[in-house]
Parts: sequence; structure tokens; C-alpha cells
Amino acid sequence: MAVAQWAYVISLLAGGMVLAAMAALRLALVDYKLPVLMILIASLMAFIALLMTVGALVFGQVSQLNLQRVIIALVLSAGIFVPVFMAGRALEGIPLVNDIMTDTDNPPQYAVAPTVRKSFDNSLELSAAALEKHREHYGDMVPLMLDGAPATHFDTVEALVRDRGWKVLSADKEKGTVEATVITPLFGFKDDVIIRLSEAGDKTRVDMRSASRQGRSDYRVNATRINDFFEDLSN
Repeated sequence: MAVAQWAYVISLLAGGMVLAAMAALRLALVDYKLPVLMILIASLMAFIALLMTVGALVFGQVSQLNLQRVIIALVLSAGIFVPVFMAGRALEGIPLVNDIMTDTDNPPQYAVAPTVRKSFDNSLELSAAALEKHREHYGDMVPLMLDGAPATHFDTVEALVRDRGWKVLSADKEKGTVEATVITPLFGFKDDVIIRLSEAGDKTRVDMRSASRQGRSDYRVNATRINDFFEDLSN
């Protein structure tokens, strides 16, 4: 079999492996480590297919009959390898923290999220070491202060959660808490969010916590989510 043909076959296999991994992640069938390993293997296969495809093009081993397959192999292998490579590079300098909050002294406590998490998901229990690591890397995360009583802001908070397309798990106006699950569009990773409103004199203190169900690092997604939510809530 010609090099170009092999590149085409390998790229298809890599693509199939990525799709299988994505399905496993979205359906939460197994711990994330296996699908991630599948994606890493697929990216290696894609890299090999990419090299083979480029080699076939450079050395003129592409006939008119297999040009279409070569183009498919080139696009598919690059489409798999490049994002995975960039994601790996993006991890440099990012702390291995996946549970972000605005109050480490009295963290918002989930009531419903633990009941829908699976046994292989990350624990929501916070050790002293985890809190200290959080303070080291995310010490700038602070609550949002709003004028007025918590009850005057609760409906706005809940509406903002729903507008974002987050799946609401619980909305307790009496307790001043909203719990929701955020599902990423591509791989279907799930993060659980809780927003807590409490009185602070004549103001409302809004605390928020966002925790990834799987993975050791969150690529700063949780912190960004909290900051963006607070920015919209304050406007």
C-alpha cells in the first residue's frame, strides 16, 4: 500500500478514536483518563499520518486517483493533532486546581451536585492543603457586593444562570443558593456551579464556586466563568 494510502487509513482510524473518546466523555461512561488517553494516542497517530501525507506530497507519491484521500488525510490529521498539541502547550504554567471559589474560609457547599456526580468524578470535599493551594494561585478571587437585600437579586441570578444555558439543579430562594451544571459544547465536560447570596449589612454578598467533575486542571475555565458571571451580574 502506498504511503498516501496508509496516511489516509491512519487518519481515519485516529478520527474514529477521537469520536469514540468524545462519546465516552459526553456520556460519562468511564473515568476521563481512558478517553483522554485515547485522544492522546489518536493525536500521535494523526501526527504520523500528517508526516506521511506531507512526505507523499513532497516526494510526488500522489496520483490523481488518491488526491482526494490525501487532502482528507491532511485536513483530518492536522485537525486532530494541532488542537491537542496546543492544549498541551496551554497547560504550561497553569496550576493543577479544578475547584475555584470566592470564599475559602466558608466555601459554598453543594447540596444537589454530589447526588448527580459519579463515583469516578472529583470529590467536592475540600482539604486544608487544597484550600491553601487555591489561596496561593487564586487568592484574587473575591465575592461580589451588591446593593440591597439578597431576595432582591435572587431572581436575577437565577435568570442569568438559565440564560447561559446551564442546567439548574436547585434554586432555593430561602437559602439564597442556586446550583447548576455547565456542559462544555465539544467534549461534554461537566462543571458544577453554586451561587450563594447572603446579607452583609445593607448589601448582598454574592459568593460563587465552580468545580470540574473530572480532570486535575481546568485551564482556568472555572475562574473565568466566575469572573464573567460577576461582570454580567454587576451590570
